[in-house]
Amino acid sequence: MTKMKAILAFIVTAALVALGAFGLGRMRGREKAEAKADKQRIDENAAATKAAAERRVEVTKEARNVQQTVSHMPDDVDRELRANWTRKG
Repeated sequence: MTKMKAILAFIVTAALVALGAFGLGRMRGREKAEAKADKQRIDENAAATKAAAERRVEVTKEARNVQQTVSHMPDDVDRELRANWTRKG
C-alpha cells in the first residue's frame, strides 16, 4: 500500500512540475510577445512622427515660396487680385 502511495505521489508531483514548467513557458512567451508588440508600436509611432515632421517642413517651405512669389508681384497685379478675390457685401 505504501509503495502505491509513493508511486501516486511521484506521479502527482511530476504532473505538477510539468504543469508549472508549461505555465512558466507560456508566461515567458507572452512577455516576449508583449515586448515585441510594444517595440513595434513605438517604432510605428516614431515613423509617423518623422513623416509628419517632414510633411510640415515641406508645407512650410512651399508656403514660404508662395509668399515670396506674391511679394515679388507688381503692385497692379496685387491690386487686381485684391479687387477680384475679396468677398462681396
